[in-house]
Amino acid sequence: DIDGSTLVLVVATDVAERKRTEKALKEYSARLEEMVDERTRELQDAQAELVSKERLAILGELAAGVSHELRNPLATITNAVYFLQMTLIGADDTTKEYLQLIAAQVQSSGKIVSDLLDFSRDSAADRQSTPLPQLVADLWERCVPPENVEVATILPSGLPPVFVDPQQLGQVLENLVTNAYQAMLKGGDLIIEATAGDDEVYLSITDTGVGIATENMDRLFEPLFSTKPRGIGLGLAVSRTLVEANGGSIKVESKEGEGSTFTLVLPAARGQD
Repeated sequence: DIDGSTLVLVVATDVAERKRTEKALKEYSARLEEMVDERTRELQDAQAELVSKERLAILGELAAGVSHELRNPLATITNAVYFLQMTLIGADDTTKEYLQLIAAQVQSSGKIVSDLLDFSRDSAADRQSTPLPQLVADLWERCVPPENVEVATILPSGLPPVFVDPQQLGQVLENLVTNAYQAMLKGGDLIIEATAGDDEVYLSITDTGVGIATENMDRLFEPLFSTKPRGIGLGLAVSRTLVEANGGSIKVESKEGEGSTFTLVLPAARGQD
């Protein structure tokens, strides 16, 4: 009996050990499959990123060449329109209207050329201590709001200057405000507000426009992605590049039909001591 009991115990032990081994093998197999899937996804993402970078490099070279070729004829057209407007003072309303139309379209084309150039060249920043109130004041002079848009500026006293390239940050603000105007064709409110952190300044541009669809949020800063019928999708891409070149970051919150808020996180000049 003792021998028989011992024999049964040994068999039970062998069965239990085999089950544990089988369970361990199954768990390892499952983990191995997960590791293979994850590695495959990483390789696919890396390949997609490489292809994207190659395309962007080619696009950058093309953009630089095209932009330089277009600048001269656009400048010639601008000068010609200005000359006609000065000499045809007594022209009929239709002629004046068409001259204004040409001037507006040339200006729009010039903005596209500028975006192409900014996208194609190195965004080295000449960073310096820059007061935000002056940047915003200059912005309102360049981007006069439409009659149906109310604007407000909220800049608290004691706000530290930011450590940025004033020209580049001015361009970013102009891009964001222009987009906000275009999102409020039926009118609305635009607020520029700043708050100070420890070594950062948060500058937000909020509009009450059409907002951004959820499915477009992840692609907003992709080059050549645009929801505008006539946009080429470089304004936000250039803006993010310029902000990052100045040691900052940009984020967006939006709700379709209610408006959007773009927030710039910028280094404070006092944090650079």
